[in-house]
Amino acid sequence: RRSSDLIKAAGEQFGSFGILQIDAHADLRPSYEGFTYSHASIMYNVLQEVPQVEKLVQVGVRDFCDQEYELICSDKRIHTFFDKDLKEKQYDGSTWRALCDEIIAELPQQVYISFDIDGLDPKLCSNTGTPVQGGFETEQIHYLFKKLLESGRRIIAFDLNEVSCGEDNQESNDANIGARILYRMCNLFIKSATHA
Repeated sequence: RRSSDLIKAAGEQFGSFGILQIDAHADLRPSYEGFTYSHASIMYNVLQEVPQVEKLVQVGVRDFCDQEYELICSDKRIHTFFDKDLKEKQYDGSTWRALCDEIIAELPQQVYISFDIDGLDPKLCSNTGTPVQGGFETEQIHYLFKKLLESGRRIIAFDLNEVSCGEDNQESNDANIGARILYRMCNLFIKSATHA
């Protein structure tokens, strides 16, 4: 069930919070291929089962179905920054800093970060289960996290998921990048905890 149990535990421990989801996918399907607790249903289940989640802010989504889009449009707890829209705003002159400010403004004081590595450009994570064209450079996401911390918000927990070494189980670019992201996220979490 990936991060859903951790998110439930965060709600029980910390009370009301928001989720910052970095992901190529919305993960808002009620079920996928008949399985309710599929990787494609994580955020749907969290919204159904964790009442402490007051906001879900999705960043970089670029692969979703009609049913998920309808939920995004109808559920006021969800704010999705689609990859296409973020890119077009940058092409039209918006800075990444200004876009980060917009993203952070949607989040409450306490934040859980859910980072699916396929939110990155697939050249950085080609072995992940469902890579999708588009996405971010790692430094863009680290900058977003830095600005989140500078905003005074508290990071209560995080997950990093769908990192894969590939079928041959040899060291890959994915594993190296995943390890470096995890290291940075651990440092960010410690810094947030010491400023709480």
